[in-house]
Amino acid sequence: MPYTFTMNWKFTRPNHRVHFGVDEPFCHIFPLQRGSLEDVTPVIRKLSDAPDLEREFKIWSQRRNAFNADLADPASQAAQEKWQKGYFKGKQPSGGAGSQTHYSRLRLRSFK
Repeated sequence: MPYTFTMNWKFTRPNHRVHFGVDEPFCHIFPLQRGSLEDVTPVIRKLSDAPDLEREFKIWSQRRNAFNADLADPASQAAQEKWQKGYFKGKQPSGGAGSQTHYSRLRLRSFK
């Protein structure tokens, strides 16, 4: 189709200048198969319907709250780590192995 596309931004601070340097990426074009999103049927479920998931979420939530509180202390382990990497590494909050199919980076083909 001969049309351009629209990219929308959500600015999180008023009166804050935004600058993109030369050759700095400012978006990621992610082609999807037409109709793929329309084929998804979202379902809302209670977390309590999945006890293992609920337990892992509670562990994560407690640790996340503690980590965020510790960030206020520049000498803390949290301040040194800067961010929790459990999700990135594909590990369960309880320390167990996560999904066998977890990956954190897409290896997409370049445009021709």
